[in-house]
Amino acid sequence: MLRAITVTASRDVEVVDALPLTLQPGDQVSLSDPDPERPGYRWASDGGLCSGWVPEAVLTIRDRLGIARSEYCSQELAVEAGQVLRLMWRGEGFPASWCESSDGERGWVPDDALAPSADPGVDA
Repeated sequence: MLRAITVTASRDVEVVDALPLTLQPGDQVSLSDPDPERPGYRWASDGGLCSGWVPEAVLTIRDRLGIARSEYCSQELAVEAGQVLRLMWRGEGFPASWCESSDGERGWVPDDALAPSADPGVDA
């Protein structure tokens, strides 16, 4: 039987993205300057309605232009301290994990906002 990895939110996380940005390899986005409060990320916009934080690790950066090297979705997951989540994937090259809440919502949660759960997994 497979066991899903569970984690607990160690602090509240608010969601910034209104309409998350979804990228495919080769997509171009305009970038903001690096933000010292989000090292390794850049705020990116597709020039339309969608914007979000994108890890520099998935972009080729040329000044204020970013070109996606891989698929990525900027959807963040709002969580409250103590909330139990299912960890689905750890990002390589950026400090966040793709998680799912008990009501099925999915998105990125900063790794520094996650702690191992008392129960290391649930039956999947």
